Amino acid sequence: MSIKKNYLYNLTYQVLIMILPLITVPYVSRVLKPEGVGTFAYTSSIVQYFIIFGMLGIGTYGNKMIAMTRDNKEEMSKTFFQIYLLQLLLTITSVIGYVIFILFIFHEYKIIALLQAVALIAAVIDCSWLFNGLEQFKKIVTRNIVVKLLSLLAIFMFVKSQEDLATYTIIMGLSSFLGQLIMWLYVSEHIKRVPINASSVFKHIKPTIVYFLPQVAMQIYFVLNKTMLGIFSSNIEVGIYDYADKILKMALAVVTSLGMVMLPRMANTFVKGDLVKARDYLSKSLDFSTLIAIPIMFGLAGIAKEFIPWYMGKEFSGSAVVLEILSPTIFLMAWSGVFGTQYLVPLGKMREYTTSLYIGAIINLIINFILIREYGAVGAAIGTLCAEITVIVVQILFVRKDIDIRRVTPKLIIYLISGGLMFGVVRFIGGLLGSTIITTFVQVLVGIIIYFGIVILFELFYKDGLILNAFRKMGK
Repeated sequence: MSIKKNYLYNLTYQVLIMILPLITVPYVSRVLKPEGVGTFAYTSSIVQYFIIFGMLGIGTYGNKMIAMTRDNKEEMSKTFFQIYLLQLLLTITSVIGYVIFILFIFHEYKIIALLQAVALIAAVIDCSWLFNGLEQFKKIVTRNIVVKLLSLLAIFMFVKSQEDLATYTIIMGLSSFLGQLIMWLYVSEHIKRVPINASSVFKHIKPTIVYFLPQVAMQIYFVLNKTMLGIFSSNIEVGIYDYADKILKMALAVVTSLGMVMLPRMANTFVKGDLVKARDYLSKSLDFSTLIAIPIMFGLAGIAKEFIPWYMGKEFSGSAVVLEILSPTIFLMAWSGVFGTQYLVPLGKMREYTTSLYIGAIINLIINFILIREYGAVGAAIGTLCAEITVIVVQILFVRKDIDIRRVTPKLIIYLISGGLMFGVVRFIGGLLGSTIITTFVQVLVGIIIYFGIVILFELFYKDGLILNAFRKMGK
């Protein structure tokens, strides 16, 4: 299957994962209020640590190993069972550890925290890395749509007041569990039964730890923010940060989906030794990611003040400032997705990749300790932004000899000019029309026209560019 189709399928899947909370945001935010939303986000951040320790980097490692062995069904089948049995052992241990932690150590929101265990159990049966490695993104998308729609319906039917927080938690957990369970119906299409032994299972521990270390670093500034807000600030601040973060992740799905699609393709290309094709993939990926990330970055920052109040309610107005601060991370993560996920990881340069993440995590942790007590969600957002800046700077230092970033600089300047002009017009419209759904619609529509219109004018002048080349291919 082509990279374009895989990108669209994976993009659809990533959007689908985020679409449930985003469609329900206007409803849930008004029913559960910032405190209820914050309680859910806080307890969810706790269970995420156990999910990460249970999976031990298997998601990324399994994806890569399946991609490397997929041309030999027997070898791939052995690899799958070896890695999954290791995952089964680790995740079950993690479930037991989580229940003990909640019952005897964790003293707040015990019922909600225990219900979050359903999401951890979903990790026990997670086999999505198999289909990612096979580039079978269509299956991942189509088989989960029904589950997501049913959970969406369940929220509107059963979550009616602040007292229904437990019900909301169960629905969200079951959505993840059923989504993973369905995928097992299609494993037999690609995997056959093969004999394996214990030693072959445990040989994967060391390499999975290599992939686990970056996951720990990423969680420090993706999940720890919410945990620290819950400890040093309040659940209201957790809720304000969490919903700004949800909107950001919806936008991030557009750019990070390309990294998920390219990882198995790049791993397979590097194994075959085709470095010329690999560098061509990287160049095109960096150009496309930049083209898409910049308007999303400027667009989110431009519409935040008018969008948040009507969409989530005035009680979440503080999320607008948080979203404005976080919006540059879209561009930063688009580039780190190319340098990290598409280059350093498939090439096996895990030390460099891990180093960039840990330096960013340390920066985030320090800034959080300094700012969260006084500034709450805004302080956490500043910490995240500084962390992402640090990550991309370190990664550029690692890849500068292999990837010529200067090649994309002229286009980067064009995209930034186009995005900056778009931002100015979008902010003018927002100040003129105020906070309504019509305002947001007009802002988005006008912003898209201005950004891509200016980019196309530049491309016509230079007679080259992604959009212009796409039109040329369509005309053939």
